[in-house]
Amino acid sequence: MAVALLEEFGIGDARERDEAWRYSKMALRALAQNDFVVADGRAALSANLAARFDWPQTAGRRLVFVNGVLSASQSDAGALDGVAIEHYGNATTLTFSRDEQDVHLVYASVPDAKASRWSGDLKVVVRAGGVRIVEQHIGDAGGADVLGSLCAQVSVGEHAALHTTLLTDLSDAQSLYRREVITSARGGTYASTHALFGGRLQRHDINVQLAGTQSSYRARGVFALRGRQHVDVHLDVRHAARDTTSDVLWRGVADQRARGILHGAITVNPAADGADARLQTKNLLLSPHAEIDAQPVLEIYADEVKASHGATVGQLDETALFYLRSRGIPAAQARNLMIAGFCREVFAAIDDAALRAQLEAELDQRLPNAEVTPP
Repeated sequence: MAVALLEEFGIGDARERDEAWRYSKMALRALAQNDFVVADGRAALSANLAARFDWPQTAGRRLVFVNGVLSASQSDAGALDGVAIEHYGNATTLTFSRDEQDVHLVYASVPDAKASRWSGDLKVVVRAGGVRIVEQHIGDAGGADVLGSLCAQVSVGEHAALHTTLLTDLSDAQSLYRREVITSARGGTYASTHALFGGRLQRHDINVQLAGTQSSYRARGVFALRGRQHVDVHLDVRHAARDTTSDVLWRGVADQRARGILHGAITVNPAADGADARLQTKNLLLSPHAEIDAQPVLEIYADEVKASHGATVGQLDETALFYLRSRGIPAAQARNLMIAGFCREVFAAIDDAALRAQLEAELDQRLPNAEVTPP
C-alpha cells in the first residue's frame, strides 16, 4: 500500500523511493494501513474552521477548496480583477497578467467517519508584474485520517516576480503531500516562505529551475513540531543559466517525539557561470526523543561560482536562558521567547506587515513545549 501511494505521487522508481523517502518510510507505512475512500468535496465547514481563514486582509481575494474541490459558497473572490481563473474537476489554473495581485488559497481538510483522501492540481502562471499568493492548509480535529495531495506547477515569466507564503496547520490525524515545480525565466524572481505546523505526516517536494539568465530564488522556512508530528521537506534548486541566484534559510524546532527532515540540494549546471548559491539551516531539539535530520548538498559543475552551505542541530543556549531568568523572566516564558525569536527570523523578509503579524501569531500559538522531558 505504501508503494502504491508513492506511485500515485509520481515516485514509481524503487531506487528513487528508497532514497527520497529514507527518513519517512515508517510514517508512510503507518499511513498506508488505511483503506482510504474519496473525501467529500461538498462537506460542510465548521464555524471554527471557517474562522481560521477569514482574514480581513484577504477579503475579496480568497479561493477556498474543501477536500480538494473549489467551493463557490466558501470562496470570496469579488476583488480578483485581472486574474484569469480556470477550473475543471480538481485542477485549477491561475494566470496573472498585470502588477500587484494578491490571492489567498485555502485548502480545508474535513474528516469523515472513514479514512479519506483528496487530490488537487494547481497551475500558476505569472506573466508580468509582482504577485503574492498565500496558500493555507488547515483541518478540523477529530474524525478519521485525511490524506491530501496537491501538485503545483509554477511559471514565472521574464522580469516578473512571485512571492508565495505557505502556511500548514493540520491536526494530528491529517497528512499532506505537496509537490511543487517552479520554473523562472530571464530576470524572473521567485520567493517563498514556509511555516509548517502539525500533521501526522507532511511531505513537501520543492523543485526550482532557474532557467533564465539573472533569475533568482529566495526561500525562508520553518517547521515547529511536537508530539509525534512528522515533516519531511525536500528542496531541489537547479541553476541552469548564467548569473542566477539562490538564497535558502530554514529553521526547525522539534519537541517530544516529533521528527523533522530538511534535504536541501543546490545544483549548478555547467552553463551556469556566475551563479551565487547559499543554503543555511539551523535547528533546535527540545527533547531527547525528538529528531531532526539536516542534509545540505551542493553540486557545482561551473566556474566563477559563489556557493556556501551550513547546517546545525543543537539545543537552547543555556547562557542566554540564564540571562533571561536573571532578569526575572520565568523559565518557561524565557524558553518560549528564545524559541519564538529563533523561528521568527524567517518572517523578517515579508514586507506585508499584516501578513507577517498573522504568521507570527500562528507561530506563537503552536510553539512546541519548551520544557525538556526526561528520557
